Amino acid sequence: MTAIRRADLLRRFGSWEPSIRLILLAGPDESSSRELAQLAAKALADPADPMAITDIAADELKSDPGKLADEAASVSMFGGARLIRVAGAGESTQEAVRLLLAAPVAGDPVVMLAGDLAKSSALRKLAEDSPLALALISYPLEGRDLANWLQSHAKELGLRLESGIAERLMASSDGDTGVLASELAKYALFLDSSPETPKTLERAHVAALGADSAEDDMNLLVAAIVSGNAAAAERQYRLLAGSSAIPALRAIARRLLQLAEARAAVDGGAQPLAAVKALRPPIFWKEQDSTAAALRDWPQPRIRRALAAMLAGEQAIKQPNGPGDTAGWHAILALGMGREKP
Repeated sequence: MTAIRRADLLRRFGSWEPSIRLILLAGPDESSSRELAQLAAKALADPADPMAITDIAADELKSDPGKLADEAASVSMFGGARLIRVAGAGESTQEAVRLLLAAPVAGDPVVMLAGDLAKSSALRKLAEDSPLALALISYPLEGRDLANWLQSHAKELGLRLESGIAERLMASSDGDTGVLASELAKYALFLDSSPETPKTLERAHVAALGADSAEDDMNLLVAAIVSGNAAAAERQYRLLAGSSAIPALRAIARRLLQLAEARAAVDGGAQPLAAVKALRPPIFWKEQDSTAAALRDWPQPRIRRALAAMLAGEQAIKQPNGPGDTAGWHAILALGMGREKP
């Protein structure tokens, strides 16, 4: 048979067919393959049997291809369901798979993780053509599929995602489902959430615990500068000072350019909030009201002076034998303290 889809494999876990000897998990999305291997272990191995999962190295099968069929045919000393697991498989394991599929008896299923295999792969062809095997080729999720996966996984952990959180998590993980699963598990543990006691994952939680917490610190610095909150700006400055100032200078400059666009719309007769909501890329929804309110303190001359200060800060950092990042952070701190304000 041809490769099956993820939903079909998950359905089969619920009513397992004893005739299936091999589950081949391959494809460029190795995070998804590892996750499916974990789900297979939960569904097919006896949780009460400490020996229910047997790991075999792919190199062992290269030198001893008959070992896979022998292990699958052996009987657990505890009498429970067993699972054989092989990681790092490739073309060198095809003979072991051929012997497994041809064996007269094979009581325990084998889960084999093989990474990305070409369509012409002999190992992949063996699994796809055999009625005794299931092959699933995982590709990185994108767009709506990734968003749906994220929401479904969060729900399983009892997490409700605040607006904008899904997009932030997907961006910070580059769409890697393994990273996303790890991050969601961390948040669920922190919030003590479960399907029975769901909790809302908020932006503050991601800022405090997320893989992109430094980015959130920078976003909070930008928001504090725009709103004129000197105390918050100084706090975020102290959190970030010591690292490179260039990302912060550029983040502030990007927001200043957005302010210039919104200011021009307001000067042309638009309402401040409407002008802010029309910006692309959009400003985080929780910051839109405060940004609109702040526009009155950001006339175009001040925006131009602030942009010039950010550019000068970056140029000073890049000067040979210059003051380095200190110059950039001083420019940011001056702006945050309102010293550029007319």
